[in-house]
Amino acid sequence: MRAARADVALAPEPPSSPEARLRSLVDWALLARRGYDASAEVFTPEREDPLFGYKVCEVVACEQLAEGRLRLCWRCEQHWKQAGPGVSFASFCHDAPGPLRRRRGDALCTVCRAPGHERPVHTNGLCISCYQTMAKRGQTPEEYIAGDDEFPPAVPRPSFGRCSVTICSRFAWRGSPALCEQHHARWSAEGRPGGPAMQTWCSRQGSLKRDGRVVFSGLPERLLLDLLYGLQRCADMGHKARAPDVQTAVNVVRAQGVGSLLQLSLGRVKPSRARLFLSFAADHVALALSDRESEASNDAWDMRVFGKAAGRLRFGLLNQAWLRSTAKAWAAERADTVETARPLQDTVRALIAFSQSLRRNRPDGGADCSLLQRADLAMFANDLAHLEASGDLSRSTRRRWVAQLDRFLREARALGLSRPGGPMHGLAEDVVVPRNARVQEGSPGQPGKALPQVVIDQLLDPAALALLEEAFGSDRRAMVELQASVGRRTGELCALRLECLDYEELVDEAGQLRRAPVLVHDMPKVGVVGYRLPIDDETAKVVRAQQARVAARYPGTEPRDLALFPAPLLNPQGTKAVREGTFLFHFRAWVEALPELRGEDGEPYDRQGITFYSFRHSFAQRYADTGVPVEVLAELMGHARLTSTQVYYRVTEKRKRKAVDMLAKLQVDRNGRRTRPLVERLLDSEVARDAVGQVAVPFGICTEPTNVKAHGQACPFRHQCLGCTYFRSDPSFLPELRAYLARLLADRERLRAALPELEDWARKAAIPSAEEVASFRRVIGRCESLVAELPDDDRAAVEEAVVVLHRARSQLDTSLPVRFRGLVAQPTARLFPNLCRERGDAR
Repeated sequence: MRAARADVALAPEPPSSPEARLRSLVDWALLARRGYDASAEVFTPEREDPLFGYKVCEVVACEQLAEGRLRLCWRCEQHWKQAGPGVSFASFCHDAPGPLRRRRGDALCTVCRAPGHERPVHTNGLCISCYQTMAKRGQTPEEYIAGDDEFPPAVPRPSFGRCSVTICSRFAWRGSPALCEQHHARWSAEGRPGGPAMQTWCSRQGSLKRDGRVVFSGLPERLLLDLLYGLQRCADMGHKARAPDVQTAVNVVRAQGVGSLLQLSLGRVKPSRARLFLSFAADHVALALSDRESEASNDAWDMRVFGKAAGRLRFGLLNQAWLRSTAKAWAAERADTVETARPLQDTVRALIAFSQSLRRNRPDGGADCSLLQRADLAMFANDLAHLEASGDLSRSTRRRWVAQLDRFLREARALGLSRPGGPMHGLAEDVVVPRNARVQEGSPGQPGKALPQVVIDQLLDPAALALLEEAFGSDRRAMVELQASVGRRTGELCALRLECLDYEELVDEAGQLRRAPVLVHDMPKVGVVGYRLPIDDETAKVVRAQQARVAARYPGTEPRDLALFPAPLLNPQGTKAVREGTFLFHFRAWVEALPELRGEDGEPYDRQGITFYSFRHSFAQRYADTGVPVEVLAELMGHARLTSTQVYYRVTEKRKRKAVDMLAKLQVDRNGRRTRPLVERLLDSEVARDAVGQVAVPFGICTEPTNVKAHGQACPFRHQCLGCTYFRSDPSFLPELRAYLARLLADRERLRAALPELEDWARKAAIPSAEEVASFRRVIGRCESLVAELPDDDRAAVEEAVVVLHRARSQLDTSLPVRFRGLVAQPTARLFPNLCRERGDAR
């Protein structure tokens, strides 16, 4: 009957029963490979098993299980402490006599060991009866066994049989009751139960052996399946559970007499490794038996049931029944659209704050949603403002909670939760977050989150990185060095696999074929798999060094299965990547331990503003500064929308105004004539007039009133900018002007050769005219000459102003006509301009 458990159940059972569910989930082949014997219901792992294995005492004459870092059993460790300083550990392990007290229970009496006469040893190799007779006669063991002049040789006595405890295989040393010596002592200590209580007591006793085996025999089937599934999850997740600790755990559940781990009272189990295993196994059994429908009815959701990382979504603090039901329905719908549970948890926190506001401010506590008014949401916004003013809430949290409540109400209505029968039925349509209650994140003129280059240089200083490596290992140092170059999301960097480095064949400037490294990784946030990010050789060198370290650390694992940054715990094979929380904790501790950091002007830099994500902002700003178009940068960053890229870098109003003043005097018209030759600095009124009197167009700005009023959508001259008197440009548009001129020249040659495809009149209309080419050359030449004529200091200031304006333009959602999208061919992004400059690459 026991042996049949691993295959089929003897009695019919519902297919949805917990036993059937667990039986289908248990990987019997995996457990068999690890040492489980289904017929005997005994788990015997290999001693060297990295998860379930155990250590035997280092003393040659001892076979007890080892404990502690010395790898000695408890008794031999006491003996070692008494050995004195003159004895080496190696000689002690070779010469020590073994444990101070011989283990009893398995050995049989020298006399009473024949079949039908088995009795366990008590003292001097004899059972208790033989020993007492020997002592009464005054004999030695040898005289008792062989006989002497007065007494004949000893004869074996009848056996008492096996111990009555279900799990115990030892022979009984007394007859009433038939218990081995150890169980007899325990039986006496627990009040000597008898009758039916004796049977219950025997069924709840655990194994007393500590030999590396785990005996499951006699357990109820459901409890057996729970424990076996727990062992399987340990194997799957790399969770260590030594066989002796698992046996202790089995003894605990026997003693409590429960039918399942879910009925176990862990509060009665003292803290130990056995308790950790029981908690782990019970948690995963509960997870395996859960489903979305049953979990959705709870007030605290385990997000693993919804396929997310470990985390809880708690609705219990939502005091209003309608709000709690609505939040659950909304979260169940949204769970499939988010990568992690964090956005849901943040929204629920905003709803808890809203629930508390209703409870404080409404007479009915907000229990009836049909009585809510728009003013109640305005009151909630005021409560958050008060919390911010008192320092109990940050501005970003206030802004986020208001926006999340607004989105929650809109999405709940879109899901139909406000229809008849829905939890929000009766909530008026005008109950929305007032527009004036929404909090702006900040003006574009405020500083961004990117770190100044001087701070990055201090973080990447060899001494600072050596401090990180000394505290948390070479993996963490490699992560920081890599992130400073590639600017990935934290989760993407942590999840990199060992084989993430690849190469592409490219033709360099000299026409030679060369191998260019790329970093291959996934972007789950935007659904991109296998994204190939170009990197430089120095970054590739960091990756190769990390690959070598990991491969040497886990030689038995296939490279394709290894993580580039393996988790330090519960990861014996190196297949699991480090968790974001673990790495961010190490990063924060390192930043706090660094010496004082200095800003651009030598002032102390606030290290609270330094996060690991700051490197991503710095990555974006670094390439925005070099003129990389926002579309290209969005692809490098893995953004689905340009607006997501634009918030990563900003230009302060002070720097932007300085740049505008610098380039105002270099502004030219279509003929290359300067429009403001005498301007040194624009007045505030002139800046304001320019802001409302011009609109961005390709290669410059337009001041034609009709087109400006239509935001660039109603040019009366069909966008012939280079021939229009209202057109203005300056040196900051030189990259666009040069690129389009090159395109014009290439198109002219291509269209001249298109003889069969085009009629003469069509070809003449399509070929760029000589006047158009000359106009572009005239404007480009004039802008270049104006910059070249400046003194060196002024020229450097103009170049800096160009960088500032390029970044500012990248923040704009350009409002050019659709037919002009893609008109300007931008240069290919240079990912590592600093490295190119150091090598003397002038391009």
